[in-house]
Amino acid sequence: MIGCNDYDIPQTEALTPPSTNISIGELSRLVASDGKQISEELIIGGYVTSSDDAGNFYRTFTIEDTSGGAEIMAGIYELHNLYPMGHYVIVKLEGAFAARHNGVLQIGLAPKSYSSYPTDYFSSRPALDKHIFCYDVVKQLSPSQQSISSLGEQMCGRLITVEGVELCSALHAEGWQVNSEGTWSGYNFFRDAMGNEIVVHTSEYADYAEQKVPTAQVALTGVLHRGVADGEEYYMIKMRDESDCQILH
Repeated sequence: MIGCNDYDIPQTEALTPPSTNISIGELSRLVASDGKQISEELIIGGYVTSSDDAGNFYRTFTIEDTSGGAEIMAGIYELHNLYPMGHYVIVKLEGAFAARHNGVLQIGLAPKSYSSYPTDYFSSRPALDKHIFCYDVVKQLSPSQQSISSLGEQMCGRLITVEGVELCSALHAEGWQVNSEGTWSGYNFFRDAMGNEIVVHTSEYADYAEQKVPTAQVALTGVLHRGVADGEEYYMIKMRDESDCQILH
């Protein structure tokens, strides 16, 4: 058996990853607005691009191939030990459910009838080990370099970097959960030289939530999604840790 860590590994018997038969981008195009229960023997693969080590990602992790990104609704904790960043993951989709949330393709189980969310978590190691297989094939993906104006819906779920932006949360100070104290927790708005804005959303439970946000020009890296802040829809970046914000000199 082989996996990410010998002491705590998802079950897999293959020494090398099996071939995929559908890309993440192709799967995304198959998913209708109300989601898709997958009965076919479909397999996707991708490299892990997120980490819950700093607490900003919670019970989920993201993977990416050359065609797109997806969020795996794991539903358990300490995922950075099971699926470290850069490791290759195979997802066997038969029996899983795929849907979009905030523009991001999510893969998990079908939601309960009373749930307002488009997918449910796998929530247990046996369920995860049935679908998710992690290999000691490592490649640290470089984020896609983008401007705010170049962002598109098809990029949601992917790791991106936007450079040359400055904090402008004071312009949205009355918005719900917009941070007016200069720290990371909640929503922070950033603006480029053309006046385009992007939002960074940070969990109040992130290790760096109460750290000060730089007021200088910065480069922001994280997983892209869309969401509503201060009453309008924006592209948003979900950083993995505080180092995903770099001051430009």
